[in-house]
Amino acid sequence: MKFCALFALLLLPLSLPAATLWQEGESPVKSTMHRHPWWFDQVKKDLLSGGDWISNFAKEEGTADYSIEVSVAGNYVLWVRANPTGTHLSYALNDAAWIEVSMKDKRGEQNIAADGKPDLRFIAWIKVGNLSLTVGKQTVRFKMHGSENNHGGLDCFCLSDDGFQPQGLQKPGPAAPNGPADWFPLVMEEDAFSKDSVIDMSGIVEAPAGRHGFVKASGDHLRFEDSAKPIKFWGVNANAELGKLDRAGQQRRINYLRKFGINVVREHPLFDEISTKGKVDAAKLDQYDWWFAELKKAGIYTDWSVFYHFPITAAGGYDPALFAELPDLKDGLRDTYGLITMSPQLWKIRTKVLVALLEHKNPYTGLSYADDPALMAVEMQNEDSIFFWNPLGDLASDKPKQAPLHAKLLREKFAAWAKARYETDEALQAAWGKLNGESLSKGELALMGPWEIDSSGIRGRFAGQLKRAGDETRFLAEMQMALYADCEKAIRATKYQAQTITTNWLAGSPVMDQANIYTDTVGSMIDRHNYAGGGAGGHGIAEGQVFAGSHLGKPGQELFSIAFKQVEGKPFSMTEWTMCPPNQWKLEAAPILAFYGMGLQGWDASYHFAQSGSSLGEGWPRMSSYVSDTPHYLGQFPALAFALAKGHLKEGPVVAARRTKPDGLFAGKQAWAQDFYNGNELIKAPGGTPLEMFAVGRVTIGFNEQPSVTADTKSLWDEKGKVLHSATGELTWDYGQERILVQSAKTQAVIGKVAGAKIKLPGVTADFVTSFVSVIFTPLDDLPLADSKHILITALARDKQSGAKYSDDGTKLLSTGTAPLMLEPVQAKFRFAGSKPKSVKSLDPNGMARARSLPIDADGSFAIDGTHQAYYYEVQR
Repeated sequence: MKFCALFALLLLPLSLPAATLWQEGESPVKSTMHRHPWWFDQVKKDLLSGGDWISNFAKEEGTADYSIEVSVAGNYVLWVRANPTGTHLSYALNDAAWIEVSMKDKRGEQNIAADGKPDLRFIAWIKVGNLSLTVGKQTVRFKMHGSENNHGGLDCFCLSDDGFQPQGLQKPGPAAPNGPADWFPLVMEEDAFSKDSVIDMSGIVEAPAGRHGFVKASGDHLRFEDSAKPIKFWGVNANAELGKLDRAGQQRRINYLRKFGINVVREHPLFDEISTKGKVDAAKLDQYDWWFAELKKAGIYTDWSVFYHFPITAAGGYDPALFAELPDLKDGLRDTYGLITMSPQLWKIRTKVLVALLEHKNPYTGLSYADDPALMAVEMQNEDSIFFWNPLGDLASDKPKQAPLHAKLLREKFAAWAKARYETDEALQAAWGKLNGESLSKGELALMGPWEIDSSGIRGRFAGQLKRAGDETRFLAEMQMALYADCEKAIRATKYQAQTITTNWLAGSPVMDQANIYTDTVGSMIDRHNYAGGGAGGHGIAEGQVFAGSHLGKPGQELFSIAFKQVEGKPFSMTEWTMCPPNQWKLEAAPILAFYGMGLQGWDASYHFAQSGSSLGEGWPRMSSYVSDTPHYLGQFPALAFALAKGHLKEGPVVAARRTKPDGLFAGKQAWAQDFYNGNELIKAPGGTPLEMFAVGRVTIGFNEQPSVTADTKSLWDEKGKVLHSATGELTWDYGQERILVQSAKTQAVIGKVAGAKIKLPGVTADFVTSFVSVIFTPLDDLPLADSKHILITALARDKQSGAKYSDDGTKLLSTGTAPLMLEPVQAKFRFAGSKPKSVKSLDPNGMARARSLPIDADGSFAIDGTHQAYYYEVQR
C-alpha cells in the first residue's frame, strides 16, 4: 500500500488518494536557499517535475524544510531527484541530526543545463535509504553544503513503501489507459527473477562456465574442449564496476545477465578497473576475483580486454627520453597508446603485467586465470595499431609534433630494415625510384602516412612510388607481428589454452588495413569493432544532428561492413558494436547481427557495448550512446539468444573468398578489391566484392596460395527488384522496401518497414499497421513454429524519451526529453499455421504473464496494439 501527499503552489499540504508521498522541491514551507538566476538556475525546466527546482549557489549553505502528512506508519524508501555533480546534500527527519546523502546509487542522470554545457547542472534520482515514519505531520529537511559554492539543486523527493522505481518525471500510480496507437511508458517493477518468467533464458546458459574444458579454435569455429560441436557466444561488455554495487547487487546483476541468455561478458579494460595509480590494487583485484568466480558459477564466460590505454611511470623501465614525450596523464603516469605498437620495450613492460594477471591465483575459484577455462579469450591490446592515423599520421610527418623521438626511432628502424633487404642505395633506388636525397648511410628513411598510401594510388611526397609504399607496409607489418608473436608466446608459456586476440582495430587506409588484418592472424581468433548511429552528442545524447540512417536499404554497409574482415580458418568475433541512440531505427541492429552475422556469416561471438546495472529503464539510460539495457537491445536478447543456442539459423556457404599470398599485401595497392565507405560516399571498386554479399552467404579473406572464388549469385540477387535471398533459403533482404524476413523452420521474424503490409512466413501470417518494427516469433519448445505449442512474440517499434522531439525528417533531435522511455506499440494481427491458440497473454517487461488474455478470433487470429502496453506476448496452443 502507498500513500501520497503533495503541496499546492500555496504551500498548503493536500492529502491525495494516490500512492506515494511526493513533494516538489520548489515548494518548501521554509527555505534559506540562495539561488543563482543568471547561471546555475539556467536549466531546462521542462525536464523538471513541476517545471522548476530549488537550488543553492552561494558562500552560505542553503536549507529547505518540507511538511508531509503521513496516513499510515511504516518504513518508507526515500528517493530524491537532485543535483549529483560535485555537491554535498544532507537530509534530516524532524529534529534529528543531518545525514549526508551518498550519490553512489544514482539513476537517470541527465544534463539539464539550458546551454547544454557539461558543467555542474545535472539531475538524477538518488536512492537515499529507509525512513521510519509515524502517523501525522513530519518535517523532511535538506541542506546543500560543503562544496566551493555550497551548490546543489532539488527537483522533488518521494517516499514509497512498495518498491516504486523512479524514472524521470513519471509519478507512481496506475498506468493510464492507452489507445491502439498510443506510445506507452516502460514501467519496470523490481524483478523477482521468477522461473515463471516467459523470457527467462537461464536454462540455455549451462553452468558452471568451463565445465566442458577450454574454449578451442576448430578451424573457423569455436568449440569446447570435450565437444566437436560449435559453440556460439552471445554477450555484452559488462565490467565488474567495482564499488558501484555491493555483492548482493552484483549477484542480482549476474542473474539479470543470465536471464537474458547472455553466456559471456567482456571486461574492458581489466587493468583500469583493478589498478590504482598504474599499479594492480590488491583490494580491487580481490573484488574482481569474486565477480569472475560468480559469473563462472552462473555459466557466464569472460573475455579479457586487458589494456586501453596502458599507463607507465618513470620507474617502469622505459627509456627516460622516450618516456618524457609520452602524453601526460596524472599521478606521474604517461600514456603509451599508439606508440606501444612500435616499441618492443613498451610491449615487454605491458606483457609482463599481462602474464602476472594470468598467473594470479583467484582465491574464489582456486585456479590461476591461465588454468581457468571460464576465461575464454584474452585480448593483447584494445583498439591499437601502428597502421592507424594515431600514431602513424604524426610519426610519418615531416615535423612530428607529438613524439619526435619515437618518430626518429621509427625512421631508424625502417632504414635498418631497408639496409638488410637492399644493402645499397643503388639497389634501393632501383626498387623505389627517386630517393629525394635520402641514403641508407644516414641511418633514417622517411615514412608515408596513411593519407599518402591511398587505394587509388600513392600520393603526397612520394607520389606513384608503389614499391616504397609496399615495403613500408611490409616493414610495419613485420614489426607489429613480432610484438604480437612475443605476447602470444608469453601467454602460452603460462599454460593458458583458450583464445587469444591481438587487437580489434583498423588502419588509416584500405591498403594498410589489409596488411593490418594479416598481422592479427598471430592470435587464434580475429576480432573487430564497429558502430553506427549516434549524433551531435558524440558519446552521449544531446540536441542537434542525428545520424539517422537505417541499414535496411544498405545491405552490408555501415555496422555490417565488418563482415568483410572475416579470415578463413579463424574464429571471428565482434567484441564491441552498437547502433547508437538517438537513431530511431536502432532496433534493427541486434536481429541483423544475430540472424546474418552470427547465423549466415557464422560468426562465433558477439558482445554488445555496453551493459550496466540490473534493470532496463531510465529512459535512454545515462543519456549514453552505448547502452545495452533497453528493450531494443536486451529486450530482444531472449529471442535472439534462444535462436543461436538452439541452432535455428544455418551458416551459409562461402560466396566470396578473397585470397592472396602474404606478399600480395606489400605491393603498395590493395591485394583484393573491395567496395568501401570513404566518408559518406560509397566507392565502388572495379571488380570488388559487393557489400550486398553479406546478405547472400559468407564472405572471407584468406592469406594462402589458393585462388579467390566468387560464387554465382544471380539466382539469389534480384538487382532490379532490390531483393537478396540467402544461400540457405532462410533469409530474405528486400532492400527496396527496407524489410528483412527470417524464414527458418523454427525462429521466424520480420524486421523493417511494413505499414499496410501482409507478410506470410512459413509458420505465421502477419498484417501490420505500424510503419517500422522488429517482430520475432520464438518456439520455446524448440519445435518448428507451425507445430509449436508455446511461442514467445517479441514485438518492438521505435522508442524515445518522454518529451523528446525530432525534426520532421529525423535528422535533428530538437529536445532530448527525459525518462521514462516511451515505446511505440506494434499494431498487427497474427495468425499461426497449425492449431488455434488456447490463450494469448501480454507480458510485463520482466516476462511475467498478465491475467487477462487477448481475444482470439474463430480462425485463430489475434491482434496486438497499444492497449496492452507490452512488447512481449505468450501464445499457448
